[in-house]
Parts: sequence; C-alpha cells; structure tokens
Amino acid sequence: MKERNKSKFLTCAAVLIVGLSVFASARTLAASTTQFKLLNGYVIVILVTVNGAGPFEFVLDTGSNTTLICAEFARELRLRPIDRVKLVTVTGSQAVPRTQLESLSVGAKTVKNLEALFSDLREVRAVRSEIRGVLGMNFLAQFNFLINYRERRIEFEDEDEFEKSLRGARLSMEWDDGRTLINSAGKEGLRLVLDSGTSTLILFNSSERPLGLNLDQGEPQALHARSDLGSQIVRQKRLRRLSVGGANFYDLPVALMGAKIAREDRIEDGLLPTSLFQRVYFNHRKKFVTLNPK
Repeated sequence: MKERNKSKFLTCAAVLIVGLSVFASARTLAASTTQFKLLNGYVIVILVTVNGAGPFEFVLDTGSNTTLICAEFARELRLRPIDRVKLVTVTGSQAVPRTQLESLSVGAKTVKNLEALFSDLREVRAVRSEIRGVLGMNFLAQFNFLINYRERRIEFEDEDEFEKSLRGARLSMEWDDGRTLINSAGKEGLRLVLDSGTSTLILFNSSERPLGLNLDQGEPQALHARSDLGSQIVRQKRLRRLSVGGANFYDLPVALMGAKIAREDRIEDGLLPTSLFQRVYFNHRKKFVTLNPK
C-alpha cells in the first residue's frame, strides 16, 4: 500500500483528558433528526448504517476531519485498505490504513464513497465497547446541522429552515483541512476548532505563538492525556475569562499542551468543546456557526 502525506486530525473521545480530505460524491436531502446517547457528559454516540448494514454505534466528532472505524469492524465488513495516511492526535501520530466506504447513513442522510481510516480506537471503546467507529467532518460537513445537547439529538437541515428560524450571533467559519475554526473575542483572538470530542478546553502553546492568556497564578494540576497513539502529561490551569459567540465563561479549566504538539501541522490555537453550549448550529453552505441559538 502506498503512504500518502496528507495528515488526518483526530481529537475525539479517543483522547481522554480530554476525555479526543476526501469528500463524498453524493447525499440525500430528506429531513432527518437522530437521537443520541451522551456519555461522560460530552461523548455523542449515534447510530449509523455502513454499506447498508447496521445500525452500529459511532462517536460523532466535529474535531476529526475524517471518519474512523475499528480494525475488528473493518474485518467484519471485509473492507480492504487502499493506502496509508498519517493520523494525528494531540498525543501523537501514526500511519494507518485508509479505505473507502460505499455509503454511510445517519437517519435519512447518506454520503457515498466516504473515506474511512482503520484504528484500534482502544480508548474510545473503553468508554463503551459497542462503539465501532468515529463519524468525522468528511461526513458532517456535507450538511447543515444542529447539535442539541438539551434534547440529545442531531437535527439535519434540508434547505434553510434552521437559518430562518434560529436567532443568535453568527461566527464566521474558517475551513482548514476539513475542520471548522472560529475566533474568540478579546485581545487574544484565539483560533479554536469546535470539537465535540473533547470535554476540556485545550490550548496549544509555543514560543513561536505565545497566547498571552489571563490564567490564574496557582499551581497547575498535572493530567494524563491518552489516545491510541500515545500519552503525555499536560498542565491544567484555569482561564479567568473566555468570550466566544456571545457567551462568556469564567474560571474555565484549560489543558495546556506543550510546544512540540503546538508545532505539529497545526494552525489552530486550541480545541473548544461544543458541550460547553446547549446547542450549536453549523451552516456549512454559508460558512457560519451560531452558539446557543434561540
């Protein structure tokens, strides 16, 4: 198998302090609402159909630019790898096999010819053994959708019905290598990936990109960040204030990643958990996000 240089970023529930492109050729346009389970207060688990079989449990991860399936599940579906690509998490990187699914469906929404990478998903399956994969943005970005934490459901939009009915500040969406970035308010102006796969605000820091954060002056707490691709000790402090999309957070726990992680193929300053909000609306057609829309 050939190895491609393209990096695939995963932050998902595969990274536990924190607990954690190729686009499709077709989609359906039927209205769709899918209920989800919420594990550990942030891990979204939904039912999907793969190549017409299922349903199977997948983690929904807006911080991953691709879809992953566990190697055991790939064997069950008799999927063959076509090459290898580099998979990057906040704790390491590794070349993994890549395949193409004939189709993947969530409710009435279907994407054909979808890229998927093989991974053991050891950490995420430790949360729930029935999980077979991670649904990433190469599927999700084909649609406009609303994550509704209060009512535990994903609501996919047909045309512009949500845009017309929802009210709230619109944040311009920056698209980088298959991930959605927004900017926080204030002098820091942080570029943050909206990430449903992490429970904690994660910030990368290096001497090349000082963030000038208003952190408390107490001793940091040491945390162990783990993923299938490695582990490392990180520092957790508290951010005195963060303002983003009209929402203000005070005394917010933040995991600070080291300079090595900050420099590895990353333009973002950090990862912002979507679970901090009650609802998050992604409009990929017009490239904006609304946090806590009314």
